[in-house]
Amino acid sequence: MTSYRHLFDIPSDIAFLTAASYSPLPKSVQAAGNEGVARKGQPWRIDRAFRNSQNERARSVAARLIGADADDVALVPSVGYGFATAAGIVPLKAGDRIIVLENDHSSPVLAWETPANAAGATVETVSPPTDEDWTKAVLDAMARPNAGPIAVVSISNVHWADGALLDVVAIAEAARAAGALIAVDATQAVGAVPVDVRHIDPDFLMFPTY
Repeated sequence: MTSYRHLFDIPSDIAFLTAASYSPLPKSVQAAGNEGVARKGQPWRIDRAFRNSQNERARSVAARLIGADADDVALVPSVGYGFATAAGIVPLKAGDRIIVLENDHSSPVLAWETPANAAGATVETVSPPTDEDWTKAVLDAMARPNAGPIAVVSISNVHWADGALLDVVAIAEAARAAGALIAVDATQAVGAVPVDVRHIDPDFLMFPTY
């Protein structure tokens, strides 16, 4: 494997092995951060068009990561805010089911509690599968007979707690067949594994800048 040590501010006698929880920043990222801090130190020098140009640049870069067009991307303060927005516009009715994953991050789960309670819908939690096949567990939950209509499948495509990779394309196809919407928290996936909205065709897909 090619060494990339020169890209990081890591002395030759240091072996840093906890990057999954607290990754060191590349030197180029540190330089960009320093540049941004210096810019905010003299805000009178910031052109009025700068913010919008940065927003459009962010949308364009985000779109390339997920196989989308820039116009498909909306900027929101957080993934949780994105799910709250989705939950605020999805119509729910009594008896509807909303499928979520047990031990998933709070964002794709908690946003649905209040609107579900107000509508008389149910947030149904898929338990961790004994065979570690989250995809099958979700599909089985969706196909459970006499369980009521599914309104939304709100999941992560890489499970936040255990790192399991879900076949979100298969789940999205099953959701569409059931007349349900699918909302995907791609926080743990975008930039790490291939994510293509042209194949997934989600109704909502959220991920943060990191």
